[in-house]
Amino acid sequence: MSNPRFLLLAASATATLVSAASASPVLIDFGNDDSFRGVSTPSPDADGNFWTSVWTGDFYSNLPDADGNATTIDIGFDSSFVGGGSLGSDYFNGPSGATQDPAATVYDDGALGLLGANEAVYDYYSNAGWQLQGLDPSLTYTLTFYGSHKFNNDNTTRYATYTDTDFTTVVDSVDLVVGVNSNHNQDQVAVLTNVAPDASGIIYFAFTGANGGNGYLNAMSVAVVPEPAAATLGLLGLGAMLTRRRA
Repeated sequence: MSNPRFLLLAASATATLVSAASASPVLIDFGNDDSFRGVSTPSPDADGNFWTSVWTGDFYSNLPDADGNATTIDIGFDSSFVGGGSLGSDYFNGPSGATQDPAATVYDDGALGLLGANEAVYDYYSNAGWQLQGLDPSLTYTLTFYGSHKFNNDNTTRYATYTDTDFTTVVDSVDLVVGVNSNHNQDQVAVLTNVAPDASGIIYFAFTGANGGNGYLNAMSVAVVPEPAAATLGLLGLGAMLTRRRA
């Protein structure tokens, strides 16, 4: 017969390992109360998730993760990026169409997961370069982007990471259809994974239209990629627990 105390300890150890391998992501809303026709996302939001709402006129330090814990991650606009189209923030022709009200946003909350918050979806920035700082150079990260806009001069936005502040050498990129004619993107995100910061703990990223027009970014998340050793230990602990239960 299995030992209940052993099962409890094994379950606790497994939960600890899995938790360590999957830290809560950082949630970033592009556009806030200080940006043109933007709004800040409540922190916590209706689902209890914590956000940082940003605009180009400020630098943001020690961003909270979705659980409200302070991190070392910072974010700031980089004016050295020169993209096609026009730079700016707005809500117009985003997920709320012409209605200036975050409650009027139309999107698939389930598909967007943690990024599904009215105020975060509502507003956007167009064609900009940013820096994520304070990252751990020994780790890699997953960047998840949500962009959405109607009536575009470029239906596809390209999100790219670069080697430095010159924004000339692309490390990796991913494309997302943000909208076609009167239809805006309601349920798709673009993901870059295993993104490595430079030796100073910085990731340089920018977005613009894939064909030279305007690109859009409404919200994004930054998450640590679990280290293989930690993930393996978690699975081994789970396997040991299940084996002991069967005994």
